[in-house]
Amino acid sequence: MKRALFLVLSFLFGIFLVFAIFSIIKSIGSYSSLGDYLVAFIMLFVFVVLEMFFVKKYKKYSDPKLIKEQQKHNQQLLQEKWETEKIIPGSKARIEDLGADICIKAKHMAGLPISEGAETFIYRCKNKVVFERNEKTYELILDKIEDITIKTDIEIQKSYVSSVGGAVGGYVLFGPLGAMVGGRAKEKKSQVIEEYLIFAYEKNNEVEYISFEVTNIPNASLFVNLYDNKVQKRQTIEI
Repeated sequence: MKRALFLVLSFLFGIFLVFAIFSIIKSIGSYSSLGDYLVAFIMLFVFVVLEMFFVKKYKKYSDPKLIKEQQKHNQQLLQEKWETEKIIPGSKARIEDLGADICIKAKHMAGLPISEGAETFIYRCKNKVVFERNEKTYELILDKIEDITIKTDIEIQKSYVSSVGGAVGGYVLFGPLGAMVGGRAKEKKSQVIEEYLIFAYEKNNEVEYISFEVTNIPNASLFVNLYDNKVQKRQTIEI
């Protein structure tokens, strides 16, 4: 960039210098005082100095060794910037560092040691799902995931009402989210349909749930595809 800039400036001031020289030669016979000569030569001197300066700068930035050093310096700056940004949740560098292809920001409902309603970044990686809130990072390995689904509050409430044992049934279906959403069925006044992203996973031979509110977050549905693409093992269950 600087090389091109000084090349243009050298060219322009070279034209100005040539024009100034011809103007002085053409007008030198009309000068009536020493002051006229002084002004003309001062102007010529300024153009000469500027032209020499820009030519020198152009040669400097055309030096292969200097160009290589500048490129190395720029790479170091980019690396330092990337190292700084890769620890910032939700940043492009953080997504790249985790090897994620999808990242959303959603409100945590239940399942993690995070406050209800806390904004959390969720990353879809090739073999895991990563959850981040401030400096805390939690990983859910794909092999442990039993299911990933999106349910509306209406669907959860219907399951809660129809399940045997009320809150117990709701908990079994969706973990704490089932009891939380199902229990407020009669209290809801808003007509907005809420959506929840639910991760069911195996822990100590039991199914646990991690859930987030993802209303109006289109990319949330892409997390379901992660489980759909998982190589499933055939299970036989006695009933």
